[in-house]
Parts: sequence; structure tokens; C-alpha cells
Amino acid sequence: MIPQSLSRFIPKHRQLVLNKFIRILKQEMIPLEIIDPGGRTWATAAKGIRHRLMIRDQRFFNALISPDAFSLGEAYIKGYFDVTGNIRDLYEMVCHKLLSTDQPQQPQRISAFLSGLAERFFAGSFPRIRKREKENIEYHYDIPGEFYRLFLGKTMGYTCGYYAGAETSMSEAQNEKMDIICRKLRLKPDDHLLDIGCGWGNFAVYAARHYKVRVTGITLSSEQKSYADQWVAEEGLAGRVSIEILNYRDLDGRTFDKISCVGMSEHVGQANMRSFYKIIYRSLAPDGLFLQHTITTNVLRKKGHNNKFLDTYMFPGGELMFQQDLIDQACHTGFELLNAENFRPHYVKTLADWIARMENKREKLLAIVPESIFRIYHVFFIGSLISFREKEIALFQNLFHKSGPDTRETKYFKTPFSRHERSII
Repeated sequence: MIPQSLSRFIPKHRQLVLNKFIRILKQEMIPLEIIDPGGRTWATAAKGIRHRLMIRDQRFFNALISPDAFSLGEAYIKGYFDVTGNIRDLYEMVCHKLLSTDQPQQPQRISAFLSGLAERFFAGSFPRIRKREKENIEYHYDIPGEFYRLFLGKTMGYTCGYYAGAETSMSEAQNEKMDIICRKLRLKPDDHLLDIGCGWGNFAVYAARHYKVRVTGITLSSEQKSYADQWVAEEGLAGRVSIEILNYRDLDGRTFDKISCVGMSEHVGQANMRSFYKIIYRSLAPDGLFLQHTITTNVLRKKGHNNKFLDTYMFPGGELMFQQDLIDQACHTGFELLNAENFRPHYVKTLADWIARMENKREKLLAIVPESIFRIYHVFFIGSLISFREKEIALFQNLFHKSGPDTRETKYFKTPFSRHERSII
């Protein structure tokens, strides 16, 4: 039913915009049926139409003036239009032909952008940067834990899983990922592990329970800490796991045997990455290991362009870097790279599982959050899946060693491909 607030007739200038959009769809051979606010139907193909776009709000036409990933994504999450049929299929049809995720920054934003760069450069000196980082994390993660649990499952793994086989379930993939990290870090009983950006405590609980280590997990989200504290208590691990609200900059000289950062360094930003590695290096005991599980980009961004949808609605303050730049900065800090693995196809499978669970549990999720929040996550996961599949982004696990100036011991310099290696397989 078309809302009564909508006019039955489209103003002429908006009709022209719609006509142009329909011509583009026809030229690109994207079969779609469009229902305008007056109830009239427009078809972009004579057959093969599996999707229907229903315009719910006159403001949708503003998104058609210069259609891109941000304008159409924003119109979708605000409910200016609805789609029947599989949204993921429609997104995949149009993503290469119509949408660009990188938009030129508006002129009025340039000064703010440059100011932001300067502030990040002097991040250690300005308390407001810590405040902004906390606000950015809370924006994304201070949503009730039950919302995430419905589509993440009992492991609460909000990063790429590892699918060992075709029949591997989502939970099995998350547990396998966590076990891989534990083995790469060579965790042993009573090691003190620091988990930077510990999320809802899933890896801290797993490592403490299965490898008998002591874990300090740090997060900037009060919602995550509350959830993790309850989980730790239920597992009887209060003596082994401590969750703190703490910025990694404020570790204050504490040292740890091993350090993990699983899906958090995307929030650090390129300008802060060198200091991030320096702090981790100082916080790691001699001969210690650091594992960084992070999304990287394979796309060279044009100067003056940014991913406005992510910055506005999903991960404010987030930034992806090239894998080689991460390795270079870590090694300049003093780390030695032991191992780097690309899990990109595993993230395609992970996201497909999340999307399927979101769609299956839609009504339960909408009982927890507004529909706009549901739509943000849904369309973001779909777009991310396509980006991973198209090799625009990847997921790397980088294992770094705080080696000494004359390291001769080979205990960490192992490969599972050796026919005679037994200590890590």
C-alpha cells in the first residue's frame, strides 16, 4: 500500500530523474520492475524480472540525481524504497554497473578531512582522539549483545572464520579460527595473553578454557565488557580472564607473553598504525609473539575519495591498509614477520552465513533494533561479501616475533610444509 502522504503524481523534475534511471537500467540490461509513488509500474525489461523496487518516499528521487553506493544505500536504510526478491542477487547485478563505493569528498569536507589527519598524527597528545575512538567503537558495538548473538551464533565470532571443509558450520569455522590463532601463538599454560579489541570475550574465553592461559582482554565498548564479564563468570574463568575498558595507548608499561588483535586494527587508521605497532612491541615480552588478524585492501584509493557509506553508517573512523604497508610498518618498529596467511575466501563463506542467519531471524532481530539498523548491517554484509569475492579486500593473519638482535633459536621459525616438522602440526 502506498502511504497517503505521497502524492499520486510525481513532479516533473523527479519524473525526469526517474526516467533517466530507468534508461540506465535498460542500457545495462538490469531487469527490474519499479512502482512509483502513484502506483504506476515501470519495467526495464520485457522478461526475466525477478525483483520489484517500490518507492515509499519522495526523497528517494534525490538518490537518483547521482546514484552511487552511498546515495542508494542511504535511501535503502532510511526506508525510502523497498525491494521484493533476493536483495543480495539484485545488489550483485548492479554493483559493477551502477555503484561506486568510493565517492569524491565534497569541497566543504576538505578542511575537516585535513584537520582530522592532523589530529590523528598527534593522537598521543590529544585526549579528544581517545574520546573519538571510544565514540566510534560505541557507535558500532554498543548494541545489545543478543542482536549479534542471533546471527553470530553461540561463538559470538564477529570476524572471519576458517572453513576446514565444505560441510563446516559457522560455529565450527569460528572455533577452528580461534584454535589456529592459539596454535600460531604457541600458547602454553600460564602464558599471559593480551587480546586487544576483545569483542564479547569469545577468544579470551576460548584461549583460557582450552589452553589454560591468563587473558587480559581490552575493549572500548561497555556493552561488550558487560557481555564478556557475564560469559567469563558462567564459564568459571574469573581467575584467568579479566576484561577491561581500556584504550591500547594506555597500557602503561604492562608486558605480556603473547598479544592478539583479532579484527580491531581496522579501527586504528593508517596515520596511527606505526604508533600502534610501537605500543604493542613495548608491551610484549622479549621473544614474544603478536598475531594480527585484519582486513586489508587491494584497491588503491584515489586522493580525495573515501567510502562514505562505511564512514557514516557502519565503521566511523575505520580504515583499511595494504598488506605490504602493514608488514613494512611492523618491521620498521622492530618486529620480524614469521608467517602471513590470506583467508579471503573464508570471509566470503563467513559473510554468507551471517546474511542467511540475519534473513532467517529477521523478525527476532527487529524486536531488538529499529529496521534502519537491521538494513545497515544487512546491506553492509552483502556489499562486503561481494568485495571479498571480487578480491577488492582480503583477510590476513600476520604473525610477528619480537626477536633479539642475534636470534639463532629456530623454535618459532617453523613451517607445516616440512616433511619432518612435528612441533606445530
